[in-house]
Amino acid sequence: MRTIGIILIILLNACALPPEGRTLTSKSTNKQTSQNTVVDLSYKIKGLCGQPEYTAYFARTFCTPSDIDLAMMSDKTKINPQQKIALNAWSLTYDRLATELNEALFLISPANKQMAEYNKTVAFPAAEKNRMDLYRGNISWGVYNRNRKKIYDGIATEAERFAK
Repeated sequence: MRTIGIILIILLNACALPPEGRTLTSKSTNKQTSQNTVVDLSYKIKGLCGQPEYTAYFARTFCTPSDIDLAMMSDKTKINPQQKIALNAWSLTYDRLATELNEALFLISPANKQMAEYNKTVAFPAAEKNRMDLYRGNISWGVYNRNRKKIYDGIATEAERFAK
């Protein structure tokens, strides 16, 4: 569910300023504001990983998919009460920021509008189900982490497809 990396790459490769000799219109100003919002929210989401109240959660899972390791993917332990508290706290903050980010994405371009729709209808529900399965003790941390990675990979694939 980490669209941030792909989104940032797409956004940072896009020109934020109008071509020379042209002025910003209201529409392009809104687009630029939305792009800035997406970048700001992406940094806030990434910043959650280092917050002390989420330490118990991030001790068992990755912040970004590049951080995942074999131990995380093969972890057979189930969530404990302290980790549940951290997961719940992180989820509330993350979901709020991710929803704001998705709303800003919707305003940037047709490709990002498609990506926002994919997040809303596919990625977000899959991530929520994965978190609930972990929280309820239905799956281990390893299964949770593999599912998180799979969701992220799906987002990355869709982002590439929509960017074409």
